[in-house]
Amino acid sequence: MKFVFAVLAVAGTSASAFAGGPVVFQNTWDNGFFVPFNSSTPSSVRYGDSGWFGSGSDAPAALCEITLGLVVANSTSVGSTDITFTFNNGDPSGMVFGNGATLYSTTITNVQLPDASETSGVAPITLTIPLPGVSTTGGFNNIGWSIGVQNFSSDGQLGFQCSTTVGQSVGFYTVNAANYNGSSWSLFSFGSNPVTGVANFVTTLTVPAPGAAALLGVAALVMRRRR
Repeated sequence: MKFVFAVLAVAGTSASAFAGGPVVFQNTWDNGFFVPFNSSTPSSVRYGDSGWFGSGSDAPAALCEITLGLVVANSTSVGSTDITFTFNNGDPSGMVFGNGATLYSTTITNVQLPDASETSGVAPITLTIPLPGVSTTGGFNNIGWSIGVQNFSSDGQLGFQCSTTVGQSVGFYTVNAANYNGSSWSLFSFGSNPVTGVANFVTTLTVPAPGAAALLGVAALVMRRRR
């Protein structure tokens, strides 16, 4: 499988909170992109990342929603895909922090993949996914997630906005990201540089605002294109 990793200078988002409530994990897009998914990718293949936001003795935390910074590259027309998503107790591989147990899973159908030729070959998008009834296990509050694709209909590639260590503004990153090749998990990074070599995918995670827990059941998926 060919990996594409390219450096792109962009301005990262600086929002401190989403409608759901306070942000507990956030980084910015300052380290290019990584686009491993295309129309030939088997539905069993997954890529994910992890981190934590606790101090070691924290109580379990109820979660609200997660927003993934994604990228479509080299497409010449509008396409679509279904994205399978899992949220995990730590890294989905189980090889970093946490046991990797799935805490929530869902499939978002008909995610629109823009025509990247309109934006110099790269079209960033964000995908916000509610996490109804999901809580961390406490302690360091390890978190992790992964995505896969099916029914991929685009002539381009899909993947992740990437952050440096400097771009981590809330919570704590892990050096490696995770890949499931259809039969086993492995870990990878982007090299030995201590700032840019980490595989740190752009993600924002929020917890419920005070008094807002009852509203989580009616939260809607939001797909928006950054302009």
